[in-house]
Amino acid sequence: MVFVWALIIAVLQVTVLDDINLLVILAVFAGLKKGPLAGLLAGGVIGVLAGVFSSAPFTLNLALYMITGFMTGLVRSRMFYRETVFSECVFSFAGVIFFYSVFFILTGTPQPFIFYTAFFSAALSPLVFKVVEG
Repeated sequence: MVFVWALIIAVLQVTVLDDINLLVILAVFAGLKKGPLAGLLAGGVIGVLAGVFSSAPFTLNLALYMITGFMTGLVRSRMFYRETVFSECVFSFAGVIFFYSVFFILTGTPQPFIFYTAFFSAALSPLVFKVVEG
C-alpha cells in the first residue's frame, strides 16, 4: 500500500507541490507508525520512486529516504511517544530538516528554503497521516 501512496504523492510532488516534500513525510509516517524496519523498507520504496521522478542520483534518493524512515522509527522507539497532531508535526519537521541536512552533507549542495519546506511539509503532515492511515 505504501507503494501506491508513494506513487500518488510523487506525482503530486513533481507536478503541483514543488516546495513541499511529502515523500519525506511518507517515510516519516512509516517509521513513526510502523517502526524502524518498516521505515527503512518504505523509505527504500519511496527512494526508488523519487529516483525515477528526480534528477538527483538514484542511489542518493534511495539512501536519503531509507535513512530518514529508519531514523524516525529508531528515535520513536527510544522515547515516549503519544500520537497527537503536534507530535506528528514535530517529527515531520525534524524529518525534513534531517533529510536536507544529510543531503547537504553528502552533496555539498545547500537548500536555500529548507525551513520553509520543513514548515509547510510539517503543516500538511497530519492530513497525509490521516489519508494514508485510512
